[in-house]
Amino acid sequence: MGLLDFLGFNRLPDGVQGSSLVVLATHQLAHARPFLSQLRQSIPNTALLLIGDQPTNAIDIPHLVVADQADAIQGRFDKIAPQRIIMLGLPARYSDLLSKTKAPVAWINAQDAAIAKAGYALVTTAQDLPGLTPAQITGDPLATIQQLPALAVNTDMCIRFKEQRESDRWLGYFAGTGESEENMAYLLFNRAIRYKMGIMLLAPRDLARCEPVYRESLKFRLQTIRHRRLSTSFVPIKTRVYYIEDAQPLADLYACVDFVIAGGTLHPDATAQPDLLLPILHGKPVIVGAAHRDNPLVASAIQAGVVLAADDEEQLFKHIHALIDSPADRTVLASKARNWLSHQAGASQRVIQLISKL
Repeated sequence: MGLLDFLGFNRLPDGVQGSSLVVLATHQLAHARPFLSQLRQSIPNTALLLIGDQPTNAIDIPHLVVADQADAIQGRFDKIAPQRIIMLGLPARYSDLLSKTKAPVAWINAQDAAIAKAGYALVTTAQDLPGLTPAQITGDPLATIQQLPALAVNTDMCIRFKEQRESDRWLGYFAGTGESEENMAYLLFNRAIRYKMGIMLLAPRDLARCEPVYRESLKFRLQTIRHRRLSTSFVPIKTRVYYIEDAQPLADLYACVDFVIAGGTLHPDATAQPDLLLPILHGKPVIVGAAHRDNPLVASAIQAGVVLAADDEEQLFKHIHALIDSPADRTVLASKARNWLSHQAGASQRVIQLISKL
C-alpha cells in the first residue's frame, strides 16, 4: 500500500469498487443522464468513471473523475476491478486501456471499425455504419426514444402553396418556436429572401403565445397570412409569412415544406421541447440551433449527423442557404435521417438487456 492509499487520498467513493462501470467523457454526461438513470434501475451497482473535468452539476450515481491520461485511467481500472465495463460513445483510441482488463466489455455507440474488430463481449452502434460488422445495430440508447409517433400524412393543405410552387419559391418552416426565437426566425428569413424569394411558415409551440407573437411580428412589415383567417383556396403570391396558430396544422404542414428549423433550439430562453421526430418522419431535412444541446434527442441526432447543427446565426443562415440551393442535398439528408430514426425506438431497453447478460 502506498502512502496516498494509507492516508485515504486514493480511497474509492462508495459504490464504485466492483461496480458495473460506465466510462464516458464528462461533457457527454448531460446527454447521457436519462439513459444512465434507466441503466441503474436495471443494474443497481452501476457507477461512472468520468474522463475530463469535474462535472458542474450534482450526480446521484457513484462516480469518479479522472484526467484524460492513459496511465491515470488504466490505474483506476485496476483499482476499481469492475464487474463489467461499459464504454459509452468513446472513440477507438481508448481501446488500448482495456488490453489488461479481465472484465467483459460493452462498447456502446461505437463509430470506429477498430472497435468492432477488437473482440469485445458486446459492441453496438446507433445505425448501420460501414466497416462496423459484426457490431449489433441497436439504435442509440442516449436518444431515449421509446416509440415513434403515429404518422398521419395529410397533404390537403399543401395545395394552398400552389402559386409559390409554380413560381419556384422555397418553403421554410420554423416549427414549434419558443420564447425569444421568433425574432431570430424573422432575421434569418429576411436574409434568405434577399438571396432567393420564398415563404416562411411560422408556428409558435405554445398556443397562448400566438397572439402576442403575431402583434410583435408586425414590426417586420412582411405580408402575412394567418392560417385561421385564410379566406381563399391559395396563399397569395405576395405572401411572405404563413402564420400558424393551431396545434393540428403545426404538424400537418410538415408535409408541405422544403426544410424545417426546429423550434426550441434557437434560443436559451425557449422552453418548448424540440420536435425532430415528425419532420424526419415526413422526410424533411432539419436544422437545429445552438440552444438546448443537452436535449437527448437533439444531441443524438447531431452526433449521428442526421441534422444540420448551427452554433450561431451565421451558421444557421449558411445551412438555410445550402438547402435552398440544393434539392438533392435536402433529399440525401432527409433519407439519412429517416434511416437513422428507423433504428431508434426502444434502443435504451435493447441495450440495457444486452449489457445485463454480460
